[in-house]
Amino acid sequence: MSSFASLEQFIRHGGQASIVLSFRAADPMLELKRVRLDGAIVDAFGFRLHELAAENWSEISASLARAGIEIDPAAREVSAEIERFAQEFSEQASALADADDEAVAEADITSLGDWLAHRFLTEVNERRQRTLGVTHFVWRTQDDAKVRPAHAERDDRVFSWGGAFSDGPPGHGYNCRCRAEPAILDGTILLAEAPFPSDLRDRISQAQADGLADAATDAVVSGIETTWSLLRFSYLGYRRLFGVSTPEEEAERLTMRESLASAIRALADLDAETVRHLSEAFVDYFDARHADLRLLDLEYRLGLASEEALLKAYHDVAYLDAATTLGGVALTTTLARLGVGVARRSPRAAMVGLRSAALRFDGMIAMRSATVDRYVARRFAELAVQGHGPQRHEGAVTRQMLIDRVLLGIDPMTGMRMDGVRTGRLHIVPRTASRITSEADYVAAESYIRRTVEFRDARDFARKLVGVERPRFEVILPIEEVMGPDFAASVEGVRRLGSVRNPQGIQPVDFANGSVHATFELVPGGEPHLVTLFPVGVD
Repeated sequence: MSSFASLEQFIRHGGQASIVLSFRAADPMLELKRVRLDGAIVDAFGFRLHELAAENWSEISASLARAGIEIDPAAREVSAEIERFAQEFSEQASALADADDEAVAEADITSLGDWLAHRFLTEVNERRQRTLGVTHFVWRTQDDAKVRPAHAERDDRVFSWGGAFSDGPPGHGYNCRCRAEPAILDGTILLAEAPFPSDLRDRISQAQADGLADAATDAVVSGIETTWSLLRFSYLGYRRLFGVSTPEEEAERLTMRESLASAIRALADLDAETVRHLSEAFVDYFDARHADLRLLDLEYRLGLASEEALLKAYHDVAYLDAATTLGGVALTTTLARLGVGVARRSPRAAMVGLRSAALRFDGMIAMRSATVDRYVARRFAELAVQGHGPQRHEGAVTRQMLIDRVLLGIDPMTGMRMDGVRTGRLHIVPRTASRITSEADYVAAESYIRRTVEFRDARDFARKLVGVERPRFEVILPIEEVMGPDFAASVEGVRRLGSVRNPQGIQPVDFANGSVHATFELVPGGEPHLVTLFPVGVD
């Protein structure tokens, strides 16, 4: 037996001694329980996957059915995926069941089941959509405070399955709870069944007003109150947003935007160079949010975005505009609410945060713009075959061609006096000629009209008269409703003064309180074709 009082003394003295260690028998009452992985748990997990797969198939098939698309039932098969995920669950759950603490083991197995079930649903959803030919999806978040800023920015936007996100499509990122809903199949928009509300203009105005009010509230709390300035700045911002501001208004807006620098100075006592760099980062983010709204407005009119996403963007941009004018505290509060934290950060960290947010928006805009461009090009080509509207009333028709049409009777379709529709006859000289200035706006206007109650009513009435009258019908809607609140940048027209034989010059068409006229023709077994579509001003 050792003469040392402790093992520590024994080791310090070289460990040259004999030592006797006595062990007491374990108390059987202290033996820990272990979780046993019952086969019923694995079976229940497999049943859960079957239910998730059935619910997912129901949602996908409903989207395609609304678009009148036949569904390949082979895409429904998920037996292989269920078997693979059930096996993975069984193996990992068996290992977790060996934990010493029963409560911990049960919680871990539950978490494992939730994680694998989400992974299964994400993979099956993507595989099914791609198999069925769905080329694009709508990014949906859980719309709660846990959604990470990068994913909140993608919420309700349309993206291609071929797009490249650093963290993957919905559901692939770490702890990502987002999901992907089908959006486009072979050029057919699956969202377009939702009609436009008749009070859309009022809803947009209300969203903007709410954004301004929220910013004003935050500013008043911070002891700042410049209500007239924020209203004026936001008004100028929206005129610039849609390209209708005058040079004087743009100069005023740029002067007001200098408040960005003062807002940043309120964050910390910074040197002039740092303020300049930080201001540039703010401006980049500011412009990215406005560019996102411009694109989203077009996407909505094409049927590629939801009303909820559009109104939220109008609200957020109005809020950002107002906070830019109101100053430092309101601006930092705004950015935090929009997912960009700059308060209590170093200037460098704040710049990195702002530029990262701006780059995220730029990346999203690039991907979504590619989707819009491809769809617009395809749809515009279809409309050009259906009728003569694009050839006479779209952006490829220049202002000079409009003038030649009203003064000389030259048809933009042929480039001469011969009519492009009535073969062998001279083109009738109109008093007024007009155009929509881009393919995207033209396609968006046609898409918008097709989703209105007025279109459906006129179409259904025309169908009742088949065999009695010519199978054509006309839809006339306010120009602001069809083209958006700042329609002036999207339309152009000229009016002849005097008669055809004695013209006295031309004047620009005033489209305020104008309308958009669209003529459609019924076709057997399909949706009506567009004959023509053009903006009309007031005399």
